[in-house]
Amino acid sequence: MNIFHEPLNPITILLLIIIIIFSFNSKIKSKFLNKSLDRKPPKSLAILISILLTVIISDQIGQSMKNLELRERPWVNKTELELNCSVCKIDDQNQFQSGGRNKSFPSNHAANACALAFIISFFFPNIKKIVYGMAFIIMFSRIYVGVHYPFDVISGMILGILSGIIVKRLFLLYLARSN
Repeated sequence: MNIFHEPLNPITILLLIIIIIFSFNSKIKSKFLNKSLDRKPPKSLAILISILLTVIISDQIGQSMKNLELRERPWVNKTELELNCSVCKIDDQNQFQSGGRNKSFPSNHAANACALAFIISFFFPNIKKIVYGMAFIIMFSRIYVGVHYPFDVISGMILGILSGIIVKRLFLLYLARSN
């Protein structure tokens, strides 16, 4: 689970490469693209901009909420005997130390993973199970490694899906106006 702690882990990078290939290879794009977009297929750049915009929206809203410092992370004031935090460092008093001490709510990893899953599955519904499966693993890993409470992850998931809905609606509005 520690591999999912870093946002740019090898699995995420592989997924992004696949999405770029799906977006820019016309044969693959026509095979996997959402059939409701067939009458006027979107440009590859528009797909990538939509994906990027979705992540930017979810990440920035999540970061703004984190800056309110609504909740400490689960490892704060805990020792190695009290909690599993496999990505935290331990100080001289045997307590966990790591970044983002007061920035647990919401989970930006969960928000970004769900935002990506939503918008990618909108454009490429055939890979929906893969992207939502990855999002679920990332969300579970946040709790498993000891850096978030379940409610942080659920809130991040909701934020990500809402970000995806916003960008999907903006994209459909863009398509309607470009006709």
